[in-house]
Amino acid sequence: RRFGTKCAACQQGIPPTQVVRRAQDFVYHLHCFACIVCKRQLATGDEFYLMEDSRLVCKADYETAKQRAEAESTAKRPRTTITAKQLETLKNAYNNSPKPARHVREQLSSETGLDMRVVQV
Repeated sequence: RRFGTKCAACQQGIPPTQVVRRAQDFVYHLHCFACIVCKRQLATGDEFYLMEDSRLVCKADYETAKQRAEAESTAKRPRTTITAKQLETLKNAYNNSPKPARHVREQLSSETGLDMRVVQV
């Protein structure tokens, strides 16, 4: 029990006579050799990804998750719309000093209601 082969998914012992599946150095029970997302049991020849923590993901679910992550990472934040009054305030401040100090930018931010980063840019 202590030193025998254990399933990488459920951590239960595997008797020497039982049929198993292998992925790199990991050994799995047949029923544990399944995708963690869709729970579909993986068969011989199925393409899958082995995660760092020895969990398995079928190719379809991996590709779907990858596309979703790429779409979220490329999403841009909405453009900031600056009103005429805010623009006039910013122009006056930057005409007086092309590189205003931090406290001036903070004051502009509070006056205009714009984010500090918008005032700086």
